[in-house]
This record gives sequence, structure tokens and C-alpha cells, in this order.
Amino acid sequence: MTAAKIIVNEIKGYHRFVKFLIVLVSLGALASLARFVFGLGVTTNLNDTFPWGLWISFDVVTAVPLAAGAFTLGAIVHCFHIKKLEPLVRPAIVTGFLGYSLVCVGLLLDLGQPQRCWHTMVYWNPHSPMFEVSMCIAAYTTVLFLEFLSPVCEKFGYHVPLRLLRTIEMPLVVAAASISTLHQSSLGTFFLIAVDKLHSLWYNPLLPLLFWLSAMCAGISIIIVEATMSHKYMGQPDESELLETLAKILPWVITVYLTVKVFSLVALTEGPLFNRPGLLVLFAVEVVCGVLLPLVMLMNGNVRENNRLRATAAWLVIAGVILNRFNVSMFGMEAPGTFYYPSLLESVVTIGIIAAHILFFVLIAKYFPIFEHHPETVDYSIPDHFRKNEQGNAHGAAKA
Repeated sequence: MTAAKIIVNEIKGYHRFVKFLIVLVSLGALASLARFVFGLGVTTNLNDTFPWGLWISFDVVTAVPLAAGAFTLGAIVHCFHIKKLEPLVRPAIVTGFLGYSLVCVGLLLDLGQPQRCWHTMVYWNPHSPMFEVSMCIAAYTTVLFLEFLSPVCEKFGYHVPLRLLRTIEMPLVVAAASISTLHQSSLGTFFLIAVDKLHSLWYNPLLPLLFWLSAMCAGISIIIVEATMSHKYMGQPDESELLETLAKILPWVITVYLTVKVFSLVALTEGPLFNRPGLLVLFAVEVVCGVLLPLVMLMNGNVRENNRLRATAAWLVIAGVILNRFNVSMFGMEAPGTFYYPSLLESVVTIGIIAAHILFFVLIAKYFPIFEHHPETVDYSIPDHFRKNEQGNAHGAAKA
């Protein structure tokens, strides 16, 4: 049987939802191809008034904090030594790696001259926040790729690379936390140049710190939602006890974020706050539904112990962070009387990117051991020859 027939037969056995995701990803790929063939001006509603649209607001500015679970959980597990959360690390790394990979796709789509993307690596501009963000995203994606290689090596039984990856695990965790802190905050930094454009409800000197804190809130919430749905729909292990621990940590992070947000709004914000009723409503929804409500819910022990309520609170945090990023990068930047709406092609591409993230996560979970990480049971000794585990085990059995 040819490789093509094997792949086709495998796809036929997939669930209908997975097949639907494949269709959405294919449509997104075709729409992306149309963007490169016909250009940004024809295929999008971007112009001089709205140079940043859906692809930046969601595919980049929003997708980056939603992929923050990897560095957040890595720091919690390895830096604060909460080792019992170790089984949640690999799914978080996969989510982060997929998220940042698709962020790179979104950036390439939005660049007017994508063939010149390599210029960032050669022609440095260290004074530009965009330069710092692009370098950190490239570096962090590389770090996540190296961390993702561990389950790949376990799947195919490669001893030596597995031990080497295990050896550099802590340096990778430190690098991930450092790099992610830099670029999560820098996403907020480059909105500081929009002094007269971003509305006062969101513009303040602590915007980089707020972006970093909200990213940690989103990262922990994504892990809770991801583990809950993986157990419910994919038959993966029930990690309720571990998620309860995360649900105890999350309110503290939300409290710090809310404190900084209120302080910056009261003490550091300059300019009118109530001159745009529509923006005021968006700000109120963001804070009340995305910060205060989940904070109150998660402070209740019964909510933390209930899978459905805990996931609901996490979804509210995620929705609040998404709305915050849209408020900063799109709604709060619009002048009175103007309005941007994405074209059909822009929407199809974004839907395709979201579907690709879910699809690849499902497939990786299906074919690689990302939910069965037990480091204490793995043999990291270097064999006599560079062989697979199965070959080494068979050789040892033959000698015995």
C-alpha cells in the first residue's frame, strides 16, 4: 500500500469534527495563497487609516498571550518546584509551540514585503519594539521547538537526543521565561508610541507590565480549558486535582493584574475617560466580565473543585484578555466616526489559523506521548551505539 493510500485511509477513520477542521484549514490555506497572489490592498480592508487589522489584532497580538501557558507553567513547575503539575507541561508546550508557529504565519501574511522578513535578522534596529518582538518570537519559537522534540524522541525511541534534551531542560525553561517576559511586555511597549491615537482608557506607561500580567492569566486559563476539554472529548487522563491547584494560583495573578490596572487608570492615565460611551462600555465589559467575575468565582472553593464552573471561569478570563487586546490594538485606536471591519478573505484566513491550531493539537495528541510524561520512568542512559530504544532493548535481551 502506498503512503498516499495509508494517509487517506487514516483520514477516513478520523472523527467528523477533525475532518471539518481539515476543510477549514484548507480554505484558510487557499485564502492565504490569494493574499500572496493579489496583494494586501485587493484582498483586505486595510488602508492608511487602518494599517493593522484582524491579522495583527487576533493572529498576533491576541494569539501571543493565548500561547503563554508554556512559559507560565514551566516557571511554576521548575522555578517554584511545584512538581506535581509536571503532567500539564507537555500539552502546554505543544499549545505554545503551535501558537507561536501560527503567529509567525500571521506576521508573514500581514507584511507588505514578506520576502524580506529575513532583514530583521541582518539589519538590526535595537531601538525598535517591533525588532525586539520579532527577535523574541523567533527565539522563543526555537526554544519551544526544542522542548517539543522530547515527545518526538520518545515516540521514535531515540535515546541520545532524549538525554541531551533532558540535560538542557532547565536552561530552556529559563530561556523560555526570560524571552517570553521580554516580548509579552514589548507587545504593550510598541502601543506606547500611539500617544494621540490609543484612547486614554488603555493608554498608560504601565501597558507593557499589564500585557505581561494578562498573558500569565491567559496562559493559566488556557491550560485549565485545554486539560478539561482533552479529558472530556479526547479521553485523556482526568487532571482535576492538578487543575484545582492552578485554579488556586490564578486568582492571585488576576488580583495583581487588576491592582496594577486600577492604579494605572487612576494615577497614571492622562486625558478624558468618558468622552466615548462605546469604548467605555467595551472597557467595562472587559474588566467586569473578564477580570472581576472570574476572580470572584475562583475565590470560591466549590467553583475551583467543579470542572464545569472552573472551566467557565477560565473561559471568562480568556475572553477578557481577547477583548483587551482588541480594545488596545483595534477599537481603542479608531478615531470617532471611523470603523474597520475585516474582509471575507481576512476572516477565512483567521478561521483557518484557529482551526489549524486545534487540528494540529488533536493530531499531535493522537500520535505523540504528550499526556504521558513521567520523567522518573524514562531511561536517559547513553547506549553503546546510536540506536533506537527498541533495538537496544532487543540487543540486551539477546545477550541475556
